[in-house]
Amino acid sequence: MTAIAFFGATGGCTNACLTYTLLNGYNARALVRTPSKLTTLLLSQPDITQDILSRQLEIIEGDATDVESIKKTLITNSNAPNGACTLVTSVISGLGGAPTISFTKETKCAKTQIRTPALPHIKLSNPHITEQSTRALLTALAQIASERFASLGAYRAVAPRVTVISTTGSSGSNTDVPFWFRPMYSVLLPIPHADKLQMENLLDEEVGLGCAGVLAAGVVVVRPSLLTGDHRVPTVREGKGGEGVGLEKVRVGTERAPAIGYTISRGLVGEWIFEEIVRGGGGKWVGEKVTITT
Repeated sequence: MTAIAFFGATGGCTNACLTYTLLNGYNARALVRTPSKLTTLLLSQPDITQDILSRQLEIIEGDATDVESIKKTLITNSNAPNGACTLVTSVISGLGGAPTISFTKETKCAKTQIRTPALPHIKLSNPHITEQSTRALLTALAQIASERFASLGAYRAVAPRVTVISTTGSSGSNTDVPFWFRPMYSVLLPIPHADKLQMENLLDEEVGLGCAGVLAAGVVVVRPSLLTGDHRVPTVREGKGGEGVGLEKVRVGTERAPAIGYTISRGLVGEWIFEEIVRGGGGKWVGEKVTITT
């Protein structure tokens, strides 16, 4: 059976998407640094049981910036000899650094760096995590294509579709952000937005390579508005997905015509990605930077 790969599965949006994926009978593989943390978060979700995790989820312990760990996650039959490689059908990535608020910034002096007072802004535990993990993912896919397939064409026939969670306001123009939010985004969020923009740029460059690139199934960039809530989803009946739970509240746009709104919950982001990408295949969103909001 096909499987979906998840990176950043302990984050709210991705954890919610993984929850819907498991509750609807799909197999999943998740790369995490601390497996027990992921297990605890999933078991706190409505209707998720240890039996579901045992049957449908394979957790790979490792780092999303490590190429070998990513390859282990993407290849579902890692013990098979070269030429017998089976890949996940889709990759869902919601990686990001842990945020903290800071009231200082680094200033370069002649011989040293000092911290000076600054307007409050969000710092990340790793301000380059999405850029680094995206580079590692592209490297892993390139190595898989060259090492485990007879030709690039054979790899491209089964290459996984990649979906990443970015953010509104990352492009710099802030045209996908409500007018009254723009000053806050400019002051509070430049560090996380810069990292997300680097991720998008790397993916755009790889897509631009066309048949020489490794993203044959295409890329979907999801740009939610300001996130609220935690990882938990409403109670879901098997086979029903999130139908009727809140998707009717979600407004969807693209980079050319963004849906502009103030907030969206992490649970709804995960639900939308499940319905449109996991269950729906995501074909109509390939190549788009999709804004979602409520």
